[in-house]
Amino acid sequence: MEKGSQNRTKYSMLNALSAIALTLVNGIFGIVVTRLVISRFGSDFNGLNSTANQIINVLLILEGGFTLASNVALFAPMSAGDYGTSNSVLKATRVKFKKIAVIFLGIGTMVAFLYSLAVKSALPKEFVFTVILMAVVPQAFNLYYTTTYRVLLQTQQHEFVISGFTALTIGLGHITNIILITHGGKMFMVRLVTMIFAILNCFLITGYTKRKNRFLDFSVEARPELIKGTNDVMAQKITGVIYTSWPIVFLSISPSGGTMLASVYAVYNNVFVMLKALLHGVIDAPRLGFGQMLTERKREEVWGAFKEYEFVAVFFTYIALTTAYALILPFVAIYTRGVSDINYYDTTIALLMVIIGSVEMLHIPSGHIINMSGNFKVSKNFQILACVVLIISMSVLGTVLGVYGMLGSLLLVAILLAVLEIGWVHTKFFEGKTAEYILMGLPFLLCGALSAFAESLLTKGMSSVRGFLLYGVVLTALNSAAALAIGLLFSRNETKRLFLRVSGLIKRFTKS
Repeated sequence: MEKGSQNRTKYSMLNALSAIALTLVNGIFGIVVTRLVISRFGSDFNGLNSTANQIINVLLILEGGFTLASNVALFAPMSAGDYGTSNSVLKATRVKFKKIAVIFLGIGTMVAFLYSLAVKSALPKEFVFTVILMAVVPQAFNLYYTTTYRVLLQTQQHEFVISGFTALTIGLGHITNIILITHGGKMFMVRLVTMIFAILNCFLITGYTKRKNRFLDFSVEARPELIKGTNDVMAQKITGVIYTSWPIVFLSISPSGGTMLASVYAVYNNVFVMLKALLHGVIDAPRLGFGQMLTERKREEVWGAFKEYEFVAVFFTYIALTTAYALILPFVAIYTRGVSDINYYDTTIALLMVIIGSVEMLHIPSGHIINMSGNFKVSKNFQILACVVLIISMSVLGTVLGVYGMLGSLLLVAILLAVLEIGWVHTKFFEGKTAEYILMGLPFLLCGALSAFAESLLTKGMSSVRGFLLYGVVLTALNSAAALAIGLLFSRNETKRLFLRVSGLIKRFTKS
């Protein structure tokens, strides 16, 4: 194996492991903090706190996908060791993000004020404004001070550094909040602590990157013309933000919703965000490696690695979301036991979120290969269509059917993007590969649906934490064994290569 390929595999594994660690730290501590917030301050504040995070994601439309475009612009000069060009691209990136940060802070402050007037909540409007503003400030600081360094680390496939520092600061923030809530802390302190540790994260990432990259020189002339496709990437950003973040904001201000219903949605969404983040940790890790690979090899030489990449996505999605369907409702029942201000148990929300999550994960590899190959215009066309469908369907279905209509809209758009991206990659980018993808994925789909239904009957009515943990371990093991069996039966070559790759990495890490 070539040295470059070995490094890509090594960094992909490090990025995956660190992303999983970050997800576990954020997810597990976040679930604990959310439960304490609901118990101590009520679902109203939990809905507001969750909505604040999503408002920030909506505002990040202002970033416009410039991070991704900068990553792609840096691949070639960084691979060639051309630090002069690299610094020119980074200088242009820095100038752009400083402008974005100032605009972000101004618009964020205005949105905080307007949202405090529109939100359906019993909390004081000045308190709502303060909570939203405390979410805006650290993100503005991150854009102004740190994002350029994040771009460099991502291009170097050193995302594990970002994940490591983020896991540290998020973990410390959650621990601080747990101590404060259990010892009589006030509501505003939950958001204040989160803000302080987010700013600390910015200092850590920036300081590390400066020390490890002595070639950095921002005195050079900025060359923004080298960063191409930003307008095309903008469409992806808008669709992604509306898709992931608007639902909870929509619920919090809708006449039939409010922050109470937003809290219900947030409890389910937090679980699936954690599961999908774990999967993203595995699935996203190789994406920048494919960007480098496509600058070094012919397209047909990349197909074998990409097919293995898609198999990994299908394999781990099967395990995670089949198990999740059986356990989500028992988890919610146990998690919200004793909470009486609103009912959290809802089978329809659980089912829709599992299906949405499954579809989302399956088209991630295709989306990444479109972007990493620089085909931003193709992605832009898909995203514009998806965005139009999303806005129309969410406005109609969300208004008529509430949270169910909103989730139905998300499912419709997830299916649309999956068909478009997977179809284009397997018919245009890699010609004539559609049948191979269907033959690989269909057995997992059919077996996953049957297993999820059967396992949900086994866990129905479960009410003990011990039983939940036991079933979690057993079902994860069973579904992992089933995924392995399906892989060996229908995708033997990809299954063998996956385990050879993992075992080779383990051997190298144990020797070093």
